[in-house]
Amino acid sequence: MVGWLVGGGVSRSPVDPDLNTELSLQEETWHLHYDTPVAQNLSDCRPTGALSAGLVQLECRDRYLWIRVASAQMPHFEAVDDDGVHSIGEQLASRCGYTISAYQQDGFTVLRASYYSCFTHNQNDELFTFKFNVLINNGGGLSSRFVSTVCSGISWTHRELTCEEDYMEVRTLVTTSGAACETAAQKTANLSWQLIFLQRNGQTTSMSIPEAQQWGYSVMATSQRVILRSPLKQPHAEVTMVDDVPVETIQVSLFFRQKLMLVMIDMSMACALNTGSFDGTRLLWNVPRFLPALVGEGAGLKSQSFSLGLDGSLLDEATAASKGLSLVHQEGMIEIGVPFGSEGGFRKSLVLENLYQEFYTVLLMYEHVFSLIFDDGHSIDTKHRTFKVLETPLVCRQPFCLNRKETIGDQEFTVYLGNIPADVLLEEIWINGQRLLILGKPQRGLSISPVVHANGSQAYQLRLPFDDPVVQWTVSVVEYSIDLNVTLTIVPQRESYYYQNVITARVFNEFPPEITAQCYDGGISFSIARQSRSLWEVGVGHEPLTEQLVAQRGYRLHNDSIRTILDIPVFSIGYTYEDINLSNFYATFKLLLRDSKTLEVQASTSKRCLYRTQNMIVCSADGTMTVVATPTSTWPMVKPERTSLLDPTCKPKQADGSKVLFEFKVNSCGTRATVWMFFKGEMDQGTFQLFLYQSDLKYPDFQIILESQLGKDCSGGVDTINSYTCSSFGVSIMKRKMAKPKNICASGCLGQCQVQPLDLKINGLNVRIFTGWRVVHGLRERDSP
Repeated sequence: MVGWLVGGGVSRSPVDPDLNTELSLQEETWHLHYDTPVAQNLSDCRPTGALSAGLVQLECRDRYLWIRVASAQMPHFEAVDDDGVHSIGEQLASRCGYTISAYQQDGFTVLRASYYSCFTHNQNDELFTFKFNVLINNGGGLSSRFVSTVCSGISWTHRELTCEEDYMEVRTLVTTSGAACETAAQKTANLSWQLIFLQRNGQTTSMSIPEAQQWGYSVMATSQRVILRSPLKQPHAEVTMVDDVPVETIQVSLFFRQKLMLVMIDMSMACALNTGSFDGTRLLWNVPRFLPALVGEGAGLKSQSFSLGLDGSLLDEATAASKGLSLVHQEGMIEIGVPFGSEGGFRKSLVLENLYQEFYTVLLMYEHVFSLIFDDGHSIDTKHRTFKVLETPLVCRQPFCLNRKETIGDQEFTVYLGNIPADVLLEEIWINGQRLLILGKPQRGLSISPVVHANGSQAYQLRLPFDDPVVQWTVSVVEYSIDLNVTLTIVPQRESYYYQNVITARVFNEFPPEITAQCYDGGISFSIARQSRSLWEVGVGHEPLTEQLVAQRGYRLHNDSIRTILDIPVFSIGYTYEDINLSNFYATFKLLLRDSKTLEVQASTSKRCLYRTQNMIVCSADGTMTVVATPTSTWPMVKPERTSLLDPTCKPKQADGSKVLFEFKVNSCGTRATVWMFFKGEMDQGTFQLFLYQSDLKYPDFQIILESQLGKDCSGGVDTINSYTCSSFGVSIMKRKMAKPKNICASGCLGQCQVQPLDLKINGLNVRIFTGWRVVHGLRERDSP
């Protein structure tokens, strides 16, 4: 172990000579002291799960040292010099030229140290020696890595200003003799050195170097340069708006005596504070071309160069262009753009509320070199460099599906599953409740092909034959459907999210499908042979046979890989009834086959079945109503042969000891037309339905009330009142003041119903009202002789 943990008064040695080694890398000599490997090139520190915890990487970059540490928890840094060990906390970092970057990658922490940081050994502004302890919490306690390196080879500009994440630093060339400057450098703490801060209101503040250090400023001098460093948001700083961009400015001059001269050096600093924006595809950052505090009075301005970089390294123009970086001049502003996901940034993805979301962050480096040109022809160059962390908001990546073949083709689903980010795996696919992708391996007839796009995103193309048993289909113009459920997983963190969609496709046949039919106790069952193509539309009357029609009319539809079975209950819409008597009757149902393009009927299949007569009300197309009722089931009991309709002349067509049969036209025998209204609306939770209808017929001893019994099937039929078809009715016959009425059931029918929807808004609730009319007739017992 190189060092010892701090605490409990335990002393610590910053350097262990026995572990000293030397290696040459890129024509630079690095002196490394370590107890775990130090990465020797950038490729060793890719953010992958294989990177060992505790690995420390160093690199001399332009004007600063770059240190990256692989650690699940943020490490702690200590600077080491001849005076001892100095813990780098937040305040010391901003005062002494260290930045622990806010640009974080998972499992990595980056420290940037200025060449003029406090505890760096400087040899004539040419060689800079860094020594650090890196303390890492590896789960079992702290371990210390000692690292050091020497950086060199810098060509300096007359004035250089760096805007870091946490401080500003200006470095200015001193033009007096080297010996005099060297003497001055040795006396940076001399009380004769003064900093004078100028405010916008004209007030000035003067302080000595020791006083400035107490305020958090750092002032130092070398044989050639004077350096001033200030943390951001200092009391002497002012924020002004330059072209709508907030700029933090410190206007300050350094005064010192040299022989008989009073030397003044402008050490003013200015940094743009604005954050970037995101337009959906690019991170944008605007900065004024020139900041007023850096422009001398009476001097002309000329830009020499603009440069951009990512991840703390400047790029040449061709490389920057290849990464999609842009720098656009707009009058006095510079607009910089970085494409989302550009190499050199960091993408982080996560799952929130079953949505894949990600953000992109980048450390942008912007450098502007410009010249101040004076009347005497002299010029002074300034290099203004800014480090800026830009970050997008969370961006949702919602998958989508496209069925690329919906008509005659290869007889298969060809589904494009798109907008799948690069760090996501397609892990599971469920189709119609069956798992067809298990651990990345397709099952049965499913095939999957990946599609990779130029921007790094990916997609998948799924193929599934129509004749696969898992595929559901319906007749009419044959429609195939799959209910697609997909599991997508982000790697390496293994967070999953899910996508669901229903895909349909229509295909056509040249020959009509084979249809057979058979009778059963409650209706007629049709069997329709399944075919891969169909030019035929199967219909009932004028309506095509669709799932919606099946649901509305109470039909029952199910299919397998060979056939579709359609069950039609006996009192459903579409039947015709013949030869009705008190014992039995015939019911006929017909399916039509139409050309799907011209809708002309090409063929038909019908089935006629015999059923036992029960209580019923049926309507025929010519307006004839046939009613079979059982009056003897009421209390008091009614004799069937003595009953009539409201018109006493309308007597039963047939009657026996228990039942009675009436047959009459809808406009005869005292029939009345009653308006009914059906309300349907939506509430916050679910749907409400309310059917309002009542018709009453009075008789000296009885009151007969017919009313809708929604959701109740009295006669074996299915209530489909909201599709304007036959429904069930309860007929309550009660004696006046009778406490417990005895109910009997009979079929009801809307027959020739004309419906007009009306959309209203009642108390903020959307309501649709359907109005129409119903044929209502009463049943009465004739007077005794």
